Formats: sequence, structure tokens, C-alpha cells
Amino acid sequence: MLTPEGDDPWAKPPKAPLARKELKVLQRRRDMPALRYVVGHLAVAAGTAALIALSWGSWLMVPAMFAHGVVLVFLFAPLHECTHSTAFRTRWMNSAFATFCGLVLMRPALYFRYRHAAHHSYTQDPARDPDQVPMPDGLAGYLGEVFGMEFWPKMIGTLHRGVTGRFNEREKDFLPVSERSRIIWEARCMVAFYIALAAASVVFSFWPGLLAFWIVPRLIAEPSLRLVRMAEHTGMEENANWLANTRTTVSNPVVRFLYWQMQYHAEHHMAPSVPFYNLEALHHALPGKPEEREYVISKGYIRAHRDIVANLGNGAGSTVPTSTALAAAARR
Repeated sequence: MLTPEGDDPWAKPPKAPLARKELKVLQRRRDMPALRYVVGHLAVAAGTAALIALSWGSWLMVPAMFAHGVVLVFLFAPLHECTHSTAFRTRWMNSAFATFCGLVLMRPALYFRYRHAAHHSYTQDPARDPDQVPMPDGLAGYLGEVFGMEFWPKMIGTLHRGVTGRFNEREKDFLPVSERSRIIWEARCMVAFYIALAAASVVFSFWPGLLAFWIVPRLIAEPSLRLVRMAEHTGMEENANWLANTRTTVSNPVVRFLYWQMQYHAEHHMAPSVPFYNLEALHHALPGKPEEREYVISKGYIRAHRDIVANLGNGAGSTVPTSTALAAAARR
């Protein structure tokens, strides 16, 4: 989205208001923090899977599958971090775990890397941000976003276009021509794996387990991730200033762990080279008290969605406090 003068506001990436030396320390990457998160996340997944096994055949399977599903869908966080190549210092670890998470979530990791890079380059640009969630016009649109009415067709379409190699015009904008053969190969391998797994589950009669431990939890828990992801940009301004286009949401330790500290989302967009395990430190290192800062910090996801619901139909920027909007305008 160009200005009347023909300038592109998104061409100038945001700069963290920190001394270069201090930021460089926060940008340092290590393997062990991410390894601890991986082990912890998978251990929690094993625990919720055990709950399904223990409750097998009873109505308690439903909440157990939902809990397990929440842990599974939040593997989106390490997928996101690893495609940034910031989770681990060792490059192959980022690639390997991103591929694993993408396989569980049915989201091709290499494709996501380039799609997400476009999201960071053009955050909240309606024409160029492929992951923008526009402010819903009303409650029906809001609930549609929460329950994935657009997400599921988009995800299935991504796999279909990847397998066939028939990318749409928006995808052609962010998928490098040199990488498209690899992206096609990735999608075909994933779909082949799913077909083989489904066939094997029928032949060897383990399809009930496949449904109970993966497919059903994955389906019923997706709204929990939609709620968290919507809070990041929905209702924020459609401009290139991270002060007004991205929301940080303060949350409890469980969400912080499962979402790999990504609730510090304004900080992440301000300095995407900072690993997730340093985002809290970045949050506290920024000038001024958090409650007095110019960018939006919601005190919990309930508060964030209360703001969104209260402003349904009011369009982009409607959930940005006036003081924040004025500060952002002064910096343009």
C-alpha cells in the first residue's frame, strides 16, 4: 500500500529503541533453551495422550482430547520460531523440528517460512500481508474466524496447490521461483505420508487411535489457537508502524510456555531476530514502564477479545487506544 507520494511505508523495517550492544546480546542464539522447550512441550503432549488412554471409552475422553489438542495445535509456536531460524543456534535443528511440527499440523514448513516472511515484511497491509485477519464486521464473522471457517479451506488449499504446483497470484508474490520445486516436493511428500498413514491405519486396525490421539484433537482444539493468533493483529491499524499494527498480550505461565513466549508479539515484530526465549527480557529492557508504553499491551486474552468484540464493525485500528494511535501517527 503506497502513500499518495508513491512511497512504501513497509520498505523501512522497524528499529528497536535499544542500544545496539544491548540488542546484540538479546539476539544471541543458543540450542539449550529451545531443547528444554521441545522436551517440555512433548512431555506435556505425552501426558495429555495418557489422559486419553486412561479415559478411553468414557465421556472423559472429550475433555482429554481437547486438552491434548491444545498442546498439539500450539506446536504452531515452535513451527513459527524454527522457520525464523531463531529457536536453535544449530541450523538443522530448526529445519528438522519445523518439519516435524508442520507434519503434525498439516502445514508445510518451507512454504510457511516464505509466507510468514511476507507477513513480517508487510504486516497489516491488506494487499500484501497473506496472514492478515481483517476486523470482522459482526459477531458472525468473529465466530467464523474463531472456528476456522477461513483457516481450514486455506490450509487444505495450500496443500492442494502445493501438490499440483498451481500457486495463486498472492503466493507467487512471496514464493521465490527458485524455491518452488522444493515447496512442491515438500507438499507432495506430506500428502503421500498422510495417505500412507491412513491406509496403514485401516489395514492394521489402528485408525481409532489415529483419530483419538491426533485427528479429532487437532480439529476440536484449533479454536484455542485461533483466539490467541487473532489477538496479535485483529483490530489493529493497517499501517507499517509496529506501535499500532501489533498487540502484545500479557498472559499466564501456561500460555507463555505452550506459545513459546510469542505473546510478546509487538516485541517480536519490532525485533524478529531476537529468539523467543529472550522476548520477555526484551519486553522489560525497552524504555519506560510497560503500562506507560505507546504500543498496545492487553492484560490477558480475555481483555484483548473483549476489545475486539466491543469494536466489531468499526474497522481497522478500532481496538488501538487513542494515545497509542497518536504516538504512532507522530512517528510516521
